[in-house]
Amino acid sequence: MSESVTRDYSLTVRLSPEEKAALEALAERFDLDKSATVRHALTLVLHNETPPVAASALPSSGQFVPLNGDGITIPVRLSGKDPHDG
Repeated sequence: MSESVTRDYSLTVRLSPEEKAALEALAERFDLDKSATVRHALTLVLHNETPPVAASALPSSGQFVPLNGDGITIPVRLSGKDPHDG
């Protein structure tokens, strides 16, 4: 299977001997090279998140509480626009 994905970002990760052995074992298990194994692991994690990472969004509102604000709470809108904002 050929991929048409352009990959232009590289990453260096320092691993302990145990982590290196785990990566090599996973690569063998998945029959992939180490880079493809890391990409596969990322995909597995992203698809198994609850809620999914890609689907997680800011709530529509929240609160800002100033440091030493003596109980002052400032409501804020975190995402989107109110209908009257146009």
